Amino acid sequence: MRTIDGFRDTSTQPYVGYEPRTAEIFWDAISNVSHRLHVEVNGIERLPRGRALLVMNHAFGWDATLPMAAIRRATGRRVWALGEHLWWRFPFVRRLAAAVGAVDGTPDNADRLLEDDELLLVLPGGLREAMKPVEMRYRLLWGKRYGFVKSAMRCRAPLVPVAGIGADEVFDLVGDAYARGRKWLHRDDVPIPRLRPTIHHPHLCYFIGEPIDPSLLPGETEEVATHRLRREVRGALEELIDDALARRLGLRPS
Repeated sequence: MRTIDGFRDTSTQPYVGYEPRTAEIFWDAISNVSHRLHVEVNGIERLPRGRALLVMNHAFGWDATLPMAAIRRATGRRVWALGEHLWWRFPFVRRLAAAVGAVDGTPDNADRLLEDDELLLVLPGGLREAMKPVEMRYRLLWGKRYGFVKSAMRCRAPLVPVAGIGADEVFDLVGDAYARGRKWLHRDDVPIPRLRPTIHHPHLCYFIGEPIDPSLLPGETEEVATHRLRREVRGALEELIDDALARRLGLRPS
């Protein structure tokens, strides 16, 4: 089917919509922005040499591109991202997302990339976590999402926590974005953020933690392992966030 932006349904799959030249220009531009903003990315040396599933907290915007660009620049490896299903409804945005390495967040897409020994980033909280109000900054809102853990287990891909500090403070998201979507658009899946720009521009820092082995323990069932591993990666991510915030406040030595 012909679309306004030339986008095809298959472009949401790995490699199909990817455009190396566009990706190179895009990631170079993100690296330049990171340099100007003095973005710090710590722990790149902890990344496994092969496949890995990077699990990150979600702030408003595309701030996940900042650590992705740093990893790409430091290692020469592509970092793919599992994108929200909603992205693929917006012309031109979806075309760019696919061209630079985003794929639809489906189990099949995740498995294929991990089986190809790629680095894959997931934001389990999705839009709901990204659209949280200021009172819930740095809270992980994962709900009942376990699919990313199951993909890691199926593909034997280490789970790597990645904590983003600062992006949650770029904007104040006021009220319930999903309630506005229901009121104004009569849709439950389309959030409408109300932004209150802040005068303070925080320093953006990202911390990559130690990889977590997705293997089952002796005598452990897959169901039990799925819940255990999600608790472990969530706990590791929360610890990275808490530690970074404490250091920023001077409560722990740098």
